[in-house]
Amino acid sequence: MKPFDFQGDTEMITTFRVGIAVIIVGFSLATLDARQRPAGRQQSAAAPAPEVFCNTMQAGALCPTGTVSVLKLSGPKVQQWLDAVGKYNDAVESATKQLKADARSVLTPAQIAELDRWMNKGINPEVNRILASRTATQR
Repeated sequence: MKPFDFQGDTEMITTFRVGIAVIIVGFSLATLDARQRPAGRQQSAAAPAPEVFCNTMQAGALCPTGTVSVLKLSGPKVQQWLDAVGKYNDAVESATKQLKADARSVLTPAQIAELDRWMNKGINPEVNRILASRTATQR
C-alpha cells in the first residue's frame, strides 16, 4: 500500500476547489445576466410584433383580427369588437381625408408632403414594435 502523499493530495484538493469556484462564478454571472435582460429579449428576436395597428392600412387603423388575438376575446364579444373596430377605422379614414382636404388651403406643398408622410402605412409596424416592447406593468 502506498503511503499518504500530502503534496499530491493537496494539489488535487486545490484543483477541485478552483473548479468548484469557477462553476459557482459561472452560474452567478449567468444568473446576473439573465436578471438584467428585459423579458422580451429572452424570447426570439425574430418574433414579429403582434398587429394592433394594421400594417397594411393607413396610420392609426386598428387591425381587427390582431386586436382580437391580443385582447384574447372569444364568443360573441369577438363580433362586437370587430364591429366597433370597423367603425373606428372608418372614422380614422374619414378624419384623415378631411384633414388632408382642409390642409390644402393652409399648408404649403412641402408641408402637405410631410403630413402625407405622417399618415403613411409604414408607421403602424413601428407603433406595433413599441407596444410589443412594453410590459403589462409599464402600462
